[in-house]
Amino acid sequence: MNKPKSSRLRQQKLQSWEPTLTANTVIPTIFLVSVVFIPVGIFLVLASNSVKEYSVSYDDCVIDQPCIHTIIINEEFSGDVYFYYGLKNYYQNHRRYLKSRNDKQLLGNLESVSECEPYHQVNSTSGAAQAIAPCGAIANSMFNDTFKLYEATTNQEVKLTYDGIVWDVDIKEKFKNPPGDDLCAAFQNTHKPLNWIISPCQLDRANSSNSGFQNVDFIVWMRTAALPTFRKPYRKLIRNGSYQNGLPAGTYRLEIGNHYPVKSFNGKKSFIISTTSWAGGQNSFLGVAYLFVGGICLLLGLIFLFIHLKYGQSHKED
Repeated sequence: MNKPKSSRLRQQKLQSWEPTLTANTVIPTIFLVSVVFIPVGIFLVLASNSVKEYSVSYDDCVIDQPCIHTIIINEEFSGDVYFYYGLKNYYQNHRRYLKSRNDKQLLGNLESVSECEPYHQVNSTSGAAQAIAPCGAIANSMFNDTFKLYEATTNQEVKLTYDGIVWDVDIKEKFKNPPGDDLCAAFQNTHKPLNWIISPCQLDRANSSNSGFQNVDFIVWMRTAALPTFRKPYRKLIRNGSYQNGLPAGTYRLEIGNHYPVKSFNGKKSFIISTTSWAGGQNSFLGVAYLFVGGICLLLGLIFLFIHLKYGQSHKED
């Protein structure tokens, strides 16, 4: 006979504890939540409002034609200054789009192209199938507009860097180039994505370590956005010389290499200059959410307290 051992655990005789929800415990807890959430929400909103931001839309520019915009900064952007590109009505969160990549290939295994169909291979001139690297719809649609910023009066280029744009874990763990000293030789037996103009090994001709799968712009693009309106980091201001304290007020000229078409899906493109705060960039959603939850808890606490003071005593007398 398969009889369980007569232990307190098996016979479910362990001591248990069940909290008793009373007005004396629930009302202070609700007030405590409001006391914590409201100040945190205020600090987050103030931090978001302290961020300075300038945005210019350029989706009206003609593809592959000169696109120049004048930017007037009325007050200095102090501290670290980041440059972003923004896209609107672009659904990177589509299920089939999200799945169209191969993480093993991004670790250097160029022949691994599963999950990338139909952007997985092409027929070479000899008729043999040739793997696409990087494969998939995400890589195939990589954003390729470029930006250069100049001081309008001196025509001096504002120096930008991609250092600090991507996370260290991306470079060390998620994106690795195939082995070998010659990167172009490593990609020789593969085909570049169909929409790409240049080979992956030539993404940054000035710095070979920023080419292939470890290219900063490529890594940023492969980190897909959750919403159809999003921005992605492009560059960071190099703080030296006249830019030691940030981006000075003045007039600047933005020269855009406009290559990425968006009109076919009614998309919008923009270039954004922004500072940061201890809470990140300009986004008041989190602060408003804290204030909303804290306000609701404060309101409920007052209602429960009124009910308890007015009717709680009468129940005890009964």
